[in-house]
Amino acid sequence: MPIRFDQAHAALAFLERHRLEPSPALYDLALVHLSGADPALSQAIEQAVAEDGGLGAQRAAELHATLRGRPGPADPDALALRIAATERDIATLRDQMAALRALLPGSDAEHDNLTNALNQTGAQRILDQIGQQDRRFVVLVFGIDRLVNINREFGHSVGDNILNAFAAKLQKIFPEQEAIRWGGNEFIVVIPGQTITAVRVAAEEVLQLLAERNFRLRGSGASIGQVTASAAVVPDHVGKFEEILREARAKIEAAVAAGGNRVEV
Repeated sequence: MPIRFDQAHAALAFLERHRLEPSPALYDLALVHLSGADPALSQAIEQAVAEDGGLGAQRAAELHATLRGRPGPADPDALALRIAATERDIATLRDQMAALRALLPGSDAEHDNLTNALNQTGAQRILDQIGQQDRRFVVLVFGIDRLVNINREFGHSVGDNILNAFAAKLQKIFPEQEAIRWGGNEFIVVIPGQTITAVRVAAEEVLQLLAERNFRLRGSGASIGQVTASAAVVPDHVGKFEEILREARAKIEAAVAAGGNRVEV
């Protein structure tokens, strides 16, 4: 059954409020809960929120497993089609929201329309801090491996889905920083007051989350295979931002040449 825009928007807002990744599984969970179609499930969610102050990722996964275990189609093809339909709903909603943002008077010129990460204009206030204060910064630059090939093989809508998912993972691992989409498949996070080792560990968490995500085609529900990214960690003492970015790109090229899905320091 088609999902209305307001239902989809409410489901995504629910996931964002609880800092949950908008995966097809959790999106499905939010839709069922907010629609009231499963009172027992809704009661369990409300109880978890009351007890823990929010719905954590582990508890949400457990509840979704319960939902998935309810009587219903056990056919894997039926499940794949349901997941594909959910992916379509998310993609359609994303396109609608991007179009609406573009129509708003004085629309946000500092954020990327696709991922809502900062764009180069919005990033300037963050980049201006590098080298201007006593506080030290570490710059993290990410690149999604093979994105050009993915776009060519599966279409740009699949690539857009990957970019959005990656931006969400950055927000999850770095909730206190604003991620920057510098362009194409390149993302930047500027982190103050952290050691290179700590930043590297966090970057590896991001890469692991992406590698574990199973992206599927909207129509058939078929998996496109593992999607990975590479990252570079560069301290701010390297020089101006242009020099930092140049070094980071060289490190990412080395990471990709070594097979990708790795962090270079």
